[in-house]
Amino acid sequence: MLPVNYRHLYYFWAVARAGSIAGARQRLGLSQPALSSQLKSLERSSKAALFDRGRSGMSLTSRGRTVYEYCERIFLPGEELAAVLRGGFVAPPILRVGIETRVPREVVVRLLEFARESGRGVRVNAANAGPADLAAGLRRHALDLAVSCEEPGPPNGSVRKRLVARLPVEFVASPAVAKAVARFPRGLSDVPMLLRPREHPVRKQVDRYLNRHGVAAAIEAELEDADVIRLLAVKGRGVAALNLAAVESDLRAGRLVRLDARATGIEDPVWFSCVRHPSQNAAVARLVESLMGRFSVAASASAR
Repeated sequence: MLPVNYRHLYYFWAVARAGSIAGARQRLGLSQPALSSQLKSLERSSKAALFDRGRSGMSLTSRGRTVYEYCERIFLPGEELAAVLRGGFVAPPILRVGIETRVPREVVVRLLEFARESGRGVRVNAANAGPADLAAGLRRHALDLAVSCEEPGPPNGSVRKRLVARLPVEFVASPAVAKAVARFPRGLSDVPMLLRPREHPVRKQVDRYLNRHGVAAAIEAELEDADVIRLLAVKGRGVAALNLAAVESDLRAGRLVRLDARATGIEDPVWFSCVRHPSQNAAVARLVESLMGRFSVAASASAR
């Protein structure tokens, strides 16, 4: 006897994808009470809660995310097979990419462009994840590629990793704010600053740079989203420390200016990591090899 009730698993998968019981019940042809009962049966057999249920809706627990990853691998091929049997549709192979939320969006866009050019016929499924989830996804072969801001620790002995970018980070501001910095870098003490949170790898480098030059930063805001920081800098809210790829168009248009022509030595690193997947589609495997070997992204020379 199989230890897992696959019907219960399928119902769980449908609810997790829909984000709510109400969103899944019509597709499944079940009433809300019946579907709730099936989910509770699965949780009882699992001896763990799979959903956090709150006023804002249902979200997956840590155990639930693990079960969901396995369900993706179990049921997605089944749905593709059903489509083939119905009309001869052959689903494209999927490259599953996990991306740490702190990775610069310019890198994500370039990755998608690279995959489209180098992996014709391969569909990209990209989702945000924390460092621990990236490592777990690689270890369980739920991910083909992980993208992170810090060097990943090995999830197992077969991990491969590569530093694919060192995006130079500089201090930028609107022309009006830049005029208030009489002498760089000490003059940074005289203006408000827009920085990442203290645990961010770029912020740690920025803090070391400011301490080395005796700058007492007057922090206007600490934000995770680099694009929000960029917009605030354009509006004249303060000096921002951002990678040049993120502000390239603003520098060209004169909305932002660099406070000094010399490089700060601060970098926004990006790491790729992967684990050899024994059952990976050949086209996906070739694309992963291409990404691990040839992918790169950098600010143009004009931004410097």
